[in-house]
Amino acid sequence: MISNSGHDENGRYSGGAAGDQTGTEWQVIPWYNRPWNCVLRHPKASVRKLIAQLAKEAANNNKIGYDQNQRETFWEQLKKVGYYPSKITVKCEADCSAGVCAIVRATGYLLGDTKLQKHSGTYTGNMRAALKAAGFEVLTASKYLTSGDYLLTGDILLNDGAHTATVVSDGAKATSGGSASGGTSGGSAANGEQTYKVKAGDTLSKIAAAYGTTYQKLASYNGIANPNIINVGQIIKIPASGVTTYTVKKGDSLWAIAAAKLGNGTRYNEIKTMNGLTSDTIHAGQVLKIPAK
Repeated sequence: MISNSGHDENGRYSGGAAGDQTGTEWQVIPWYNRPWNCVLRHPKASVRKLIAQLAKEAANNNKIGYDQNQRETFWEQLKKVGYYPSKITVKCEADCSAGVCAIVRATGYLLGDTKLQKHSGTYTGNMRAALKAAGFEVLTASKYLTSGDYLLTGDILLNDGAHTATVVSDGAKATSGGSASGGTSGGSAANGEQTYKVKAGDTLSKIAAAYGTTYQKLASYNGIANPNIINVGQIIKIPASGVTTYTVKKGDSLWAIAAAKLGNGTRYNEIKTMNGLTSDTIHAGQVLKIPAK
């Protein structure tokens, strides 16, 4: 999932009212291919964690909207409230780069990191050089740019000529240790509890798939009696979870895989849901995501 500031309430870049009028001007959405030119990753997990936290707070605070002509008002309000977007009560605006740059700067003040406080990034065209100088590593390998699988919470996605956004949940194949060089892992990622605010068009299955879990687990964890009914603005708690992968072998079935990996064959539907399968048919060599036990 990514924290994404992309347009005003009219689908435009300027001219709208201050604040998020629709809940979609700055929101948490699934990863998508912009396309991205690079990923900016800070080597310290504490920095990445706080960047992601502040990015989620901004997305979930409807006092913060999108307008390129008023893009600095978010930073002005952020300074006044002690650098936590959740505390902003005055309607203000950002755009993609002003928002990300302000959050990196705020992270610097909260953690006492002068390089982050004083970074020179102001728009997508200079963010790569500015954040590299502030200690970020620039990742350009294809695996970081073509899916969210290898991304870490707190990574910053960048298209130098167009857009930027912040990653707020680990990818299924991300190394939980957070090596800046970004090697491959054993196929699992562990996260603490997170929260997600339901947007128009969301379903529990869609949210579950984006966070590497199942709608059954989310329903149980949140006390949702009918998983087919969730409401816009509702806060969904995402439990700590671990996702692994399994490569299908000849003769395997979903039931057998669920029995072997989850301890109960009847949980095969969770595997189907997580992988977006519409039938029980699987084939040798297919890689499946397996939910936590």
